[in-house]
Amino acid sequence: MTRDLVSTVRARVRPADDPILHLLSDPRRARAHLFDGLYVRIVDLPAALAARAYAAGVDLVIDVVDDLRPENQGRWHLQAGGPRDGGKPSCERTTAEADLTLPVVALGAAYLGGIRLGALAGAGQVTEHRPGAVAELSTAMWWDTAPWSPVGF
Repeated sequence: MTRDLVSTVRARVRPADDPILHLLSDPRRARAHLFDGLYVRIVDLPAALAARAYAAGVDLVIDVVDDLRPENQGRWHLQAGGPRDGGKPSCERTTAEADLTLPVVALGAAYLGGIRLGALAGAGQVTEHRPGAVAELSTAMWWDTAPWSPVGF
């Protein structure tokens, strides 16, 4: 027979994917409270998409809707290799047909890799024009470690 002498553990300001829940003998008894503390607003779309790393290769045309910054609005050809392919990602304006359409807000939500575009598509925020395009971009933008900032602002 074993007895746990700890009745309460408070772990504040932890990332959403913190392994602490998996250390508990019964994680269902935990009362996790998630709060947003990190927001991204893409200001320079081609620079932002070319500067980040991608978890998988991606080659598609994104039609971005941005009423606040006309510089971001329009179709963008995004090309990037995965982490093993090397090379610098590129994001350039194009007149080619779009593989998917999304507002810059949805792109900002997925930018750090914490939100799956498939979930946003299910909510009607992303429109897929080529079958598999949402999954391709979602897989490329996903990251194993959830984005997290320990500093509130």
